[in-house]
Amino acid sequence: MEALLNLLKKYEVWVYLLSALIGLVELRKLRVAYQEWRASLFGIEREKAQQRFSTNLTLFLLVVLIAGLEVSIVSFVLPNYPAEKGLLSTPTLDLNITPTLPPPAGTPAAGPGGANQTQQPTVVVKLTEGCTPGAVEWSTPKTGDEISGKVQLIGTVNIPNLGFYKYEFSQPGTDVWSTIAADNKNVVNALLGNWDTTLLVPGDYLLRLVVSDSQNQLLPACVVSVRVVAPPQQ
Repeated sequence: MEALLNLLKKYEVWVYLLSALIGLVELRKLRVAYQEWRASLFGIEREKAQQRFSTNLTLFLLVVLIAGLEVSIVSFVLPNYPAEKGLLSTPTLDLNITPTLPPPAGTPAAGPGGANQTQQPTVVVKLTEGCTPGAVEWSTPKTGDEISGKVQLIGTVNIPNLGFYKYEFSQPGTDVWSTIAADNKNVVNALLGNWDTTLLVPGDYLLRLVVSDSQNQLLPACVVSVRVVAPPQQ
């Protein structure tokens, strides 16, 4: 199945050109058959003309159907296929880093045993090399941002021979990723889409950008950690 999808993607232009050529030929035959059918006066002659018209109409509709299937497969099925097959690798996340923030002003300094020291631990996601400036990166939101409501997702996907990209979210500690949307056009520091967080439970979430080239080779995912908060009360 995967080989067939890749073949359809590779020869997408040729499928369109061949479909257009055959479609034009069948459309011309269809017009001629229709004229003969209308001009026929005798029963047998009219019946044969009607059969030719029906045959040409069937072939024309078949060509249109093939072209439509190609568009559907390349634009909708292929971008989501790797996720369904479990081929998308999850970048390595280090969720155990808890750096110490400086104590607030007026907090007593730590004693010899550190008993009086006040710490503000924060969980930080250590990103892999997946985020590459100018190629694959998030502009908004950034790691550590607090977001709510409908969020505009701005980023960059700018690689040679782009196949497709999609953006997903998950909660730390799980391998379940929910796809927000996908596309197959390069963008540079522009709007990728919107993320509606109104139905999510407030808390920490991971947002990742997954990119594949035209040979279906996946690049390391670009991941940021954000916190979803409840929208302010009106």
